[in-house]
Amino acid sequence: MRYIPTSDCVVEQLKKQAKKLQRSKAGKHSDLLNRVAKQAGYDHWHHVVQCNEVAKATTDLSAIRDECSAIISSELSGEARAVMTGPELQVGPFVLFSTGVGDAWLLEPDEQLAMCLVWQGVRQEIGIRDDPARMEISWDCEFELLGDFFRVESEHPVIGSRAIGGYPLERVRELIDHAQSLETKFDAVIAQSDVVEMTPDVMAQMTKRGYSEAELLKLKADGFRYSPSRNSLISPVMSSDDEDFD
Repeated sequence: MRYIPTSDCVVEQLKKQAKKLQRSKAGKHSDLLNRVAKQAGYDHWHHVVQCNEVAKATTDLSAIRDECSAIISSELSGEARAVMTGPELQVGPFVLFSTGVGDAWLLEPDEQLAMCLVWQGVRQEIGIRDDPARMEISWDCEFELLGDFFRVESEHPVIGSRAIGGYPLERVRELIDHAQSLETKFDAVIAQSDVVEMTPDVMAQMTKRGYSEAELLKLKADGFRYSPSRNSLISPVMSSDDEDFD
């Protein structure tokens, strides 16, 4: 395809030209779109649409790479930081975080996919396709948050499968919650797809967060269970008025 840089503004201008011609009864709307497209140097209207999609993908590609580079720089400087990509991108949202202890990650919250950007102080390759016609990210890990641990199943020959402690996950967990779709949140909270019983280990962990033994025993008797992904206790019956018990 012959590529012409085409912003949303250009597309809207061409649409307005076609509507103006249509008001003067110059022909069918589809024919008029093709006419103004050719007058602007495109092959046809679909060529305009294709060029606009490529322009958006190019913008997304550059933005994601910039976010990755910024998080990598933060980690190499020993700074713990977490960010979420904005609504201006056509893909995502994604969550990126540096740990301050040698590792940094790019996360896809809904599918729980991950890419390691820095591992034990060593910068990793950013696996993003350099084809501006589409965004293609080479996710090579699956992740989940298990209380204070970041659990990863990785194809990376060095990382492999492990549960990693010591990451500053509180802010990461907040951003993942913001980034996830309503469907994913429904499964995690309403359908309680990831909850487990309040075992002695869970109760010991909750005690460290400030709960008393009496409180935990009462909650357990009331049917509360523990959500590792949210690191919180969940009511046994969820309704629109129910909230996590933190």
